Order: sequence, then structure tokens, then C-alpha cells
Amino acid sequence: MTAENDAAAEKRRRRRGGRICHCCKAEQPFCWSCTCGFAICPACFADNKWGMSNGPTWICPDCERVHLLE
Repeated sequence: MTAENDAAAEKRRRRRGGRICHCCKAEQPFCWSCTCGFAICPACFADNKWGMSNGPTWICPDCERVHLLE
């Protein structure tokens, strides 16, 4: 592998550690996240699920991308 391929592979790897939830502003070990940078913890997601999800998918409130709940 070349240096460029190594750098690209490093970017694709999952981020270690927690994320900051955009709703409660607390660092969480897991957040649902979007490629635009929006992140929401499971507790805040449960509180706001009525406006973000229709069951198998959720919609990012910042960029309106549709994501599967996995």
C-alpha cells in the first residue's frame, strides 16, 4: 500500500472514544452520527424519535440525510 492509501484507510476507520451529543452537549460512548457532523446520544434520540425517525430510518435534522438504524 502507498502512503495515500494508508491515509485514506485511516480516515475510514471508526473513531475511537466518545462523541459529543448535539442535544445534551455531554460526551457519550456512543452516538448516532451523520457525515455532516451531527451526533445524538441514544437517550436524546429516544426523546426526539417522534420527529427524527419513522422506524427503520432516521433523518438528520441538520442536513436531512436519511440513515438506517443499525
